Amino acid sequence: MILWIIVAIIMFSVIILAHEYGHFKTARIFWVKVYEFGLWIPPRAKKIKMDKYWTIYSLNWLPLWWFVRLAWENIHTFKIYDEDGNLFNNEDLEKRIREWKKIYDDRWEEIPVWNVEEIKSLLDENNSPSSLLNKKIWQQAIVILAWVTMNFLLAIIVFSILFFVWVKPIWINTKIDTSLDIKIIPTIEQAKKDWFIVKKEWVLLYPIKWSIASKSNLKEWDIVYEVYTCKENVLDFVECKSWEKPQINKINKTSDLINIIKNNAWKKVAFYVNAWTMESDWVKWFVWWQFISVNIPESWKIWAYIWDNLELKKDFVYKFSILDSIKQGTIETYNQSLLTFKALGILSRKIFNPENRQERTEAINSVSGPVWTVNVIAKIVPEWLSVILIIWAIISINLGIFNLLPIPALDWWRFLFLSINWIVQKIFWKKAINERLEAIIHTWFFVFLIWLSIIIAYNDITKIINN
Repeated sequence: MILWIIVAIIMFSVIILAHEYGHFKTARIFWVKVYEFGLWIPPRAKKIKMDKYWTIYSLNWLPLWWFVRLAWENIHTFKIYDEDGNLFNNEDLEKRIREWKKIYDDRWEEIPVWNVEEIKSLLDENNSPSSLLNKKIWQQAIVILAWVTMNFLLAIIVFSILFFVWVKPIWINTKIDTSLDIKIIPTIEQAKKDWFIVKKEWVLLYPIKWSIASKSNLKEWDIVYEVYTCKENVLDFVECKSWEKPQINKINKTSDLINIIKNNAWKKVAFYVNAWTMESDWVKWFVWWQFISVNIPESWKIWAYIWDNLELKKDFVYKFSILDSIKQGTIETYNQSLLTFKALGILSRKIFNPENRQERTEAINSVSGPVWTVNVIAKIVPEWLSVILIIWAIISINLGIFNLLPIPALDWWRFLFLSINWIVQKIFWKKAINERLEAIIHTWFFVFLIWLSIIIAYNDITKIINN
């Protein structure tokens, strides 16, 4: 238990470190003041040191992730009015103070001179050349979006190392239709192409309990090799009427079996299957073959699942040269990102526009957070280190994509605010969204994200208990 908790904390900490380090490093490059670089979430446990740039490095109590506090995130805003009761934004307030005109608080009382001087100093702090808000638009954009490079770069590095050393696919994607060449979580077609899965002859069959197939004595995981049919509605295992020989139909794919059953409604057919597989002391596998007679109904449905007869190559691995590993790692990160976007689209559609209530319930239950991830890690730590690294890379990709969503309080939305204000200011010489409104929006959506995180954590815990 201690081991997997430590592994989970390290995993999330390194992922968030890569994210925040992107902000930190680019801020330093453009001489933006960094007030604090913190490990985990406050309250602060210990101030580790302060560097020559007056940046505090701190250790905090909640072991979740890192944070970087820049000189722009805590913009000073004020509830100050003119004589007509109009609320000032920072720009107009600064102009009013320079003109030495009267200003009023929210009780409609004139603000004294000494308080005006204090407000002016706070406004000057907002206008400091070391604040991100006062840098060139392209510099602000780079600092805000620097995490994009870092999170995806971390995934590329992890995937490249795995492809160079060796790595196996960890899952087969049967949920999302895609033509992307994803090697770590391939579709069945991709797995066949890479020879991770080999399609063998014949078809696997699994009858539903109390179905026609089950009552006919077909067993779970029977392998169907051939189906014998007659023109007449008579079949005693392999013998038709004396003047007619049975037609032998070879079965190599699921469509073969479906078509034969469809074409023989109201008839009796014989499935040639292996009924039992046994193990003895003198031979490892002993197979008993037999014919199973099945009466096909008018609806032709016998109610059994069927699959292609696939074999998983357990010794299969990907292993490339250094340059090919970097290439494959980059391609895998790109394709995993596209697949994540597609999965988010499907999830959103199922939650907000489901075909039925069950679909929405299943979609909500599929949403998982750090608690469920830690539970998964706990199960795989003793077994497969490479799986942990793969999950590490995928979480890093997901974090980058999550911050690309147009949700207030996230980095991409901050970039949108920045872009909208810049465009409107160039045209109308005034910001479209003032500092106060931006602060309110970010604060409320931050509260919403905290609430959403609690709901997801509760959902994760419920799934763990139920499982």
